[in-house]
Amino acid sequence: MLRFAKELDEIGVTENMRKLIEAACQSAPNRSYASAEETTARFVYRHDGYMIEAKCTMSVFIKKCT
Repeated sequence: MLRFAKELDEIGVTENMRKLIEAACQSAPNRSYASAEETTARFVYRHDGYMIEAKCTMSVFIKKCT
């Protein structure tokens, strides 16, 4: 479990995402799927009639394996 937690941290899963998934699993224990998505970084630049936008979106999906 420690290795799994370290890998999630290295990828960029935030504490808020972890809490959202935990709450979803606790509210419906028989749920077979839980997910969370968050934009972790965003950049917007406007100049001379153009706009450049870049964003980093982190998605976490937890599925029950059968």
